[in-house]
Amino acid sequence: MEGLSERLRAFVGKISSIISFSDKEIEEIIKDLQRCLLQADVDVDLVFSLSENVRKKIKKEPEAGVSKREYIIKLIYDELVDILGGKESEIKLMPHKILLLGLFGCGKTSLSGKLAYFYKTHGLPVVLVGCDFSRPAAFEQLKQIAKQINVPVINGENLKEAEKEMQKHKDKVIIIDSAGRDALDKKLVEEIKKIDKIFKPEEKYLVIPAELGQDARRQAEEFKKSINITGVVVTRMDATAKGGATLTACKIANAKVKFLSVGEKIRDLERYIPERFVSRLLGFGDLQSLLEKFKIKEEEVKKIEEGKLDLNIFYNQLVEMQKHGSIKKIIDMIPGFGYLKFPTNALNIGEEKMKKWKYIIDSMTPEERKNPEIIKSSRVVRIAKGSGTKIQEVNELLSNFKKMKKMMKKINPKQMKKFLGMGNMAKIFGQ
Repeated sequence: MEGLSERLRAFVGKISSIISFSDKEIEEIIKDLQRCLLQADVDVDLVFSLSENVRKKIKKEPEAGVSKREYIIKLIYDELVDILGGKESEIKLMPHKILLLGLFGCGKTSLSGKLAYFYKTHGLPVVLVGCDFSRPAAFEQLKQIAKQINVPVINGENLKEAEKEMQKHKDKVIIIDSAGRDALDKKLVEEIKKIDKIFKPEEKYLVIPAELGQDARRQAEEFKKSINITGVVVTRMDATAKGGATLTACKIANAKVKFLSVGEKIRDLERYIPERFVSRLLGFGDLQSLLEKFKIKEEEVKKIEEGKLDLNIFYNQLVEMQKHGSIKKIIDMIPGFGYLKFPTNALNIGEEKMKKWKYIIDSMTPEERKNPEIIKSSRVVRIAKGSGTKIQEVNELLSNFKKMKKMMKKINPKQMKKFLGMGNMAKIFGQ
């Protein structure tokens, strides 16, 4: 999604620089938006439908206290939210049964573990059920995943026996991993219908890889017609530029996306909330997800926004980054920070380097963490010895920290609003 996000952020930046909105400027805005979406493989009819909606509404005068610029950006935001799914889908946070469906290679078994971890972190007990016997190693893989997150697993080879075993776990979230095929053929439909009849799952999630793009529409429609799916989970969102096309295809098929899988780690699963997703795409951040996912304290977010970054906050985020994998995810969730060009080496921090930086910060005094400016050569030598690292590694950490702090200080909230020309955007986007 990075390519689409960069294009949309450049598009919003261009709108922010426009002084007056004549018919010519408005048509240029619409054409730019069309280019952004078509380059991301979004359905042509959907793009032109969105364009017409924008064209009809864009000439309306905004309400008092909202500038034309703000009104236009909010209008485009609303239209993007609509084509990318509309309202947030309900997720049942109570004991129930979920059947995962999909073709070969879509990531159902890995997703079983991610969903189990998601419900566990929400305080619900979970059990996994393996019903994929077309792939020899599938149940063994599921057992390993279950062991990793410490949940029980049931062998579903004998469906009726498995159903009896599941009765012992009716107070849990039961996640059922089913078989796949190269296509939705008669045999697969019969197999899934048999599982559906015996297990009676309340939710039937179709698992679709993001790289399908517009083809996701056909698959969603076929599964809805044959199996009556209740929702969709899109996997591999981190590995393709076609994620936006896949999401819009699901919208056209009237198949609600419930979750996004955004990485390989067991934690890399997000509830799909279109409003938050579009806000991040446009560079307006997502404070709510930031606070929920990365467990950042509100006072820390305020310090980061104001450029008052210290090594205590940096240390806390290193710990969270080791869990979630990327400082860029944090940056993109802070309102306005998606527009900043951070040094590449400050964002691409490998796991080994993060471990070393953590040891280095552990070896500092509380005063040094709070005021890294006092760390001169003699302190660097002491810190390197105490952390078992090299002097140049300590200097590298301090250098990256200084670059990031300098970048954050350049644009505080007031300057950001002036830069974007959007004094009310935080209010408009509920940040």
